[in-house]
Amino acid sequence: MRTIAEMKAIDHGFLTRHRSFYVAYFLLAISLAFQSLWGAGTILLILITDWIVFRSRRGAALANFNANPLTMKTIADHQAVDDLYSKEGKSQPSMSDWVNLARETAGGPSEADDPNIEDDERYLDIRRVYDRFPRSPDVVVDVGANDGRATWRFGVGAGRTVIGIDVSYLLLKSFLSNLPDQIALQADGGCLPLEDECADFLFCTETLEHIPDPAAAVDEFFRVLKPGGWLMIQSPNAHRLRNLNLFHILTLIVSLATDTVLQKKKMHENTWHNAITYHWDFSVQDYRSMIKEAGGSVLELKSAQFFVPRFLLRGSQDAFTTKERILSRIPLVRYLGADLVVVAVKND
Repeated sequence: MRTIAEMKAIDHGFLTRHRSFYVAYFLLAISLAFQSLWGAGTILLILITDWIVFRSRRGAALANFNANPLTMKTIADHQAVDDLYSKEGKSQPSMSDWVNLARETAGGPSEADDPNIEDDERYLDIRRVYDRFPRSPDVVVDVGANDGRATWRFGVGAGRTVIGIDVSYLLLKSFLSNLPDQIALQADGGCLPLEDECADFLFCTETLEHIPDPAAAVDEFFRVLKPGGWLMIQSPNAHRLRNLNLFHILTLIVSLATDTVLQKKKMHENTWHNAITYHWDFSVQDYRSMIKEAGGSVLELKSAQFFVPRFLLRGSQDAFTTKERILSRIPLVRYLGADLVVVAVKND
């Protein structure tokens, strides 16, 4: 929870509340309506200063992450973490634990109290894409499988051969306890212990960003896919709308043409382990380039988990789903969510 709070803290300048921007834009509109150039200029100066503070604060924090010596980079590093958990008689925190932590941080009910929570949207999106796959898949690969949540709860690959890949043997134990008839392999997603062209559908949820060389991993994904096979990736979005500052919004619009204006994250403190791991932010340009070079074609590219004032949703799952569906169809806006989602096909 401390890490989540720290990441939120570098998403703002000195204006830390959304209502501050609502007030600023209201006053800006009034100033322009009454042709008060002094008033409008003052408000714009405040917004520019807030944007500069935000960029400076975020840049300093990302530099500190990159310089931290407690860095988990290899599968051996993750193995050591597993060994420590085992020594203490504990299990590695799973994606299900993460869902509840995120829910708790947001002040909402736990998964046990409310099974239909917003965090399920990413898995529902995987299921939506999986159901669109044009042929009946024989082999489904889940890279970063964790506890197999996508399959045992949302049915992705149900009734088929599912191969779960993860660096953590403790998480793979959870995977097999949930899916005893499936296959679990301990491996880095950037080096898959699978034969060429053996999989029909491969998905990678919130994992590619933790791999040292994402482009090499995408090459691996396409290597194991059959021609015509589909790849789906969900990962952090470098174009994410982090605050409502006008100049931040303008920067994001420009970033859709050139991502050089973005402050991309490469490293990030691990929520559970109090150490630094790879945690890349990806842009639409990154995905288009990686997929083209790996021999694939993009079928769908959008974002998810869009910002909207909480009071407009009132905690309703139906309202959240409707909001996601609407905003994902609006030009420009469709790329500004917290996650970036890409669906690609391996060229014949």
